[in-house]
Amino acid sequence: MLSLNLRSSCTQRPIRALGWICLLSLPFLLSACGGDDDSSPPSHAYHATLRYTAYGAPHIEAVDFKGAGYAYGYAFAKDNVCLYSEELVTLRGERSRYFGEAGTYFGQLFGETLNNVDSDFFYKLLFTESLVEQQKTRLSQDAQDITSGFVAGYNRYLREAGSSGLPEECRDEAWVQPMTEQDAYWRYMQLAMIGSSISFINEIGSAQPPLAASVARSVRAEGLADATDTWSNSQALKRIAHFRERSIGSNSYGFGRDVTESGKGLVMGSLHFPWWGSLRLHQVHMRVTSRDYDVYGATLLGVPLPLVGFNDQIAWMHTFSTDNRFTLRMLSLDPANPKRYIKDGVSIPLSEMPLKITAKAANGALREISRTLYMSEYGPLLTDPEGGLVWNSQIAFAIQDANLANYKIIDQVILNGLASDVAGLRVAGATHSAMPWANTIATDRKGDVLYGNFSVAANVHDLQLAAGACVPGQEQGLPFFDLMNTLGTVVMTGATSQCDWSGYIDGSLRPWVIRSDYVLNANDSHWWPNLQIFLAGYPKIIATGPYAEGQVQGERTRAGHAIVRDRLSGADGLAGSQFTLANLQEIFLQARFFHAEEWLPDFTAACLTSPTASEAARDACAVLDGWEKKHGLTHSGAILFQEFYAKLGRLADPKWWAIPYSVSDPLETPKGAASIAEAMALFEQLVADPQFNSPQKRRVRPADVQILLRDGRPLSIPGGAYTFNNWNGQKMLDPFGSGNYIYTADPSTNLGAYGNSYIQFVTWDNAGPIAEGLLTYGQSAHPSSPHFSDQTKRYATGEWVKLPYTEAQISAELTGGPIVLSE
Repeated sequence: MLSLNLRSSCTQRPIRALGWICLLSLPFLLSACGGDDDSSPPSHAYHATLRYTAYGAPHIEAVDFKGAGYAYGYAFAKDNVCLYSEELVTLRGERSRYFGEAGTYFGQLFGETLNNVDSDFFYKLLFTESLVEQQKTRLSQDAQDITSGFVAGYNRYLREAGSSGLPEECRDEAWVQPMTEQDAYWRYMQLAMIGSSISFINEIGSAQPPLAASVARSVRAEGLADATDTWSNSQALKRIAHFRERSIGSNSYGFGRDVTESGKGLVMGSLHFPWWGSLRLHQVHMRVTSRDYDVYGATLLGVPLPLVGFNDQIAWMHTFSTDNRFTLRMLSLDPANPKRYIKDGVSIPLSEMPLKITAKAANGALREISRTLYMSEYGPLLTDPEGGLVWNSQIAFAIQDANLANYKIIDQVILNGLASDVAGLRVAGATHSAMPWANTIATDRKGDVLYGNFSVAANVHDLQLAAGACVPGQEQGLPFFDLMNTLGTVVMTGATSQCDWSGYIDGSLRPWVIRSDYVLNANDSHWWPNLQIFLAGYPKIIATGPYAEGQVQGERTRAGHAIVRDRLSGADGLAGSQFTLANLQEIFLQARFFHAEEWLPDFTAACLTSPTASEAARDACAVLDGWEKKHGLTHSGAILFQEFYAKLGRLADPKWWAIPYSVSDPLETPKGAASIAEAMALFEQLVADPQFNSPQKRRVRPADVQILLRDGRPLSIPGGAYTFNNWNGQKMLDPFGSGNYIYTADPSTNLGAYGNSYIQFVTWDNAGPIAEGLLTYGQSAHPSSPHFSDQTKRYATGEWVKLPYTEAQISAELTGGPIVLSE
């Protein structure tokens, strides 16, 4: 039975928690708190209070996690029901039924095209009732309660809205269905595997044995160089490489009492996820009074409590980590049968998994499609013949994913939110080590800071990764040892039990440090969290190849450390020599481009004096020579260098640098321009391109070309594709005829945009947390909502939104409620 129980709301919870409700306004007091004297507690499974502050942020209070999940599920559905309903169709393996067997959709992270049929078979294979039961039985009661509450609240919204009351994008659509708890648990697992198995949807969903084993091409027969080239073309591995190349990630600082003007902690974080699709973030403030849980933050769609955020004592953010969460397994097949593999000299059959999906044909008729997929003891088989993942008479490949058995995600998130200082957060992180793909950066009120990588890494020992051990190399005529050391991808043999692994690296073996000055992570490894601190000696699987300990650091990491160095020395031109919330925000918006500072002066000097440079090239070099080396909205030259930087492969090749990288000086090396003639040839190509073939085009500013349409009007979006203040859009010729190439996104879905998503700056005063930030694309995924673009408009002007936490802050920003929800 449903009820909107306003009348009893002031009698069922402690005065400490609810006194503010009955004092907000007399009219609401009379409707919400008047009436009979029944003071008995409600006999409802779910019960919570919901309020709203500016920009549609929900503030939820409940006695227990059931009630909190219920109110959040309800609030969440109002903002995201269409987008999330489609994701539930995906999870259930029903895309072909509702969107057609010939249909495709864009993958969660990179916009890669996935076809509905392969996707449905992928989810039918891995997302089973058994997976749900294994997860559920390992979760605490709190985690189960918030899940059941979230599902019930989501479904309540569907019932109240009715099919015809939904937003236009999904109004009266048959694919909008109530959520089940099974769906909720599948969503947790899907999110856990976005950096692993989810990147192989097409390759797993379509994997089939060879029709004729004798004609299948063998990787073994190729030369090593050819095989390596083939593997580098794998579309699946290119998706994984996007993580490793720091295209998708986050930035975060934790500043401690030694470097802040107030002597209290200060945290800054910016999550870089797509602005479109099911990896959108959503803001929520949740109080669970019986557990002293009180957290404001942001979460991914379908996760029923904040993943990042702050409470009254601590603030934390996550960044994407370098851990290998999976290994590919090369199976040596039985010569007599490509559906069997040899391990320890014994022939073992693959498990055949007959599956069926329902698909809609072009004429609208439904038909059944059957396909048999295959599982090994390690995990599902996959194929990508163009990229070396073959299944022939000799070998096949499977994926072993540590996050497929990561059942403690929600418990980990609850523990994080209950921490009261960074020492407690470190203990919480190491308890389960269940954050599936994230570093943790945190600071507390007293001014301590934490960097910790308590992410999931496959439980592979260093000896198993040694040359000649479990990663086949040149001695076997295979490229996998070289691939591990160049790309970081780990491919292990499945032919011997000596190479077996299970589970993930224990929390006691994870890297962390607590300090009182600062820590930083910008998607490089754990190795260098502070100018003076180097964390070494940890399991190799945490950071392999170019991300291993001691390797050259990325642009955002180097820029981040340079920002601290220059702030503390007073060399950045700002007042003082310590950090405040205000100057940190100013520094963030400057979007400093450190690689440009270190490389570009030598190049422009050579270009401007070159007797062979074209007039266009010299003009472009004059632009770059006068550029401030920042990607601010008004900085002419930022777009020109952004494209040149991409053309140079982001200066990753050592040949571009005059002074090579030194492990003893990771901030100032590599440095200076080399291979200038080769770089000039690329630059001439660039300035001849239609994007830069006129003086006006070479001088465009980010404000001119980083554009999103909102309410039919263009907004200039700050941030650079490669800088600490990070944003990028789809490049296209301006459809409005300016002649410029612009960086934009679909105005109704945001498809094509990624980068800064949820940004928070948090510190404390004597009254509690002081927090400002943005959810850059707004709370709602529905274009008809006022909260689809309200925060985007603030973002475009460089303004920040208050994140209200204390009762005084909430009251000052209150726009709706309290509403008491019960069922």
